Amino acid sequence: MTRICALCLLLALGRGAQAFPTSLNLIPTADLLEPGSLRMELENDGAPSLFASGAESYLLLQYASSSRLEVGLDLYAVGESNRPLLNAKWLLLAEEKRRPVLALGLMELGPGCSPTGYLVGAKDLGPRFRGHLGAGLCDERSALLWGGEWQLGEKDYLLMDWTTWSSGYLSLGLYHEAQPGFGLNLAYAWPNDRSESGLLILNVSRSFPLRRLPAIDSSGR
Repeated sequence: MTRICALCLLLALGRGAQAFPTSLNLIPTADLLEPGSLRMELENDGAPSLFASGAESYLLLQYASSSRLEVGLDLYAVGESNRPLLNAKWLLLAEEKRRPVLALGLMELGPGCSPTGYLVGAKDLGPRFRGHLGAGLCDERSALLWGGEWQLGEKDYLLMDWTTWSSGYLSLGLYHEAQPGFGLNLAYAWPNDRSESGLLILNVSRSFPLRRLPAIDSSGR
C-alpha cells in the first residue's frame, strides 16, 4: 500500500492507494518495515463491489533494505497491463518522546507516470491511537494527507485517512492480523468528488524477514 503509491495513477482515474505499516488505507505513513524484511500484498479495488467488472487488482512488493530506506515495486492491472512502478521512502527523523517520526518518499516512478512526492510524520498520541499527518505533491497539485489508527484489540485496528486532492478520498477500514506477518485489510473510500462512485478495497498482506539488519536507536543514529 503502497496505497497512495497508486495516487497519481489512480488519481488520474479518480482514486488514491494500506501497506500496513507502510501506509494506512490510502495514504503513506512515516513508519517503515523492519530492516531486512519483505512485504507482499495482493489487493482488489472495486466500485461498487470487489472482483466485479471494472475492478482493479494489484501486486505490491515492499522491502526495507536498511533501517532508513524502504523500496518497492508495484504492478497495477495485474493480468492485463501489468504496469510496473517503483517507489522509495527515506526515514529522516526517528520518533522520540517529544518528536514524531518523519519520512520523505517518492512513488509512481515509471514510464508514462509523473512522480508523486510526499513528506509525512507520525506520533503515538495515546496508548491505542497513532496520528499521521503529511503533504503530497503530484503534477504541481499539492494536498494534505492525514489519518489515524486505533488499536481495537490485540490484533485488530481501525484505520482512517483522507487526502484533500479534489480527486482524493476519505476512507475507513479494518485491519486484522490473522497471524504474525499475515494481515487482512477491508476498507471503503468515499470520493471528494461526489459525482464519483465509492471504492471498496480488499488487501491481503504477508511480511517476513529476508535477512537480519541492525535497527536504529531512538535517537535516529
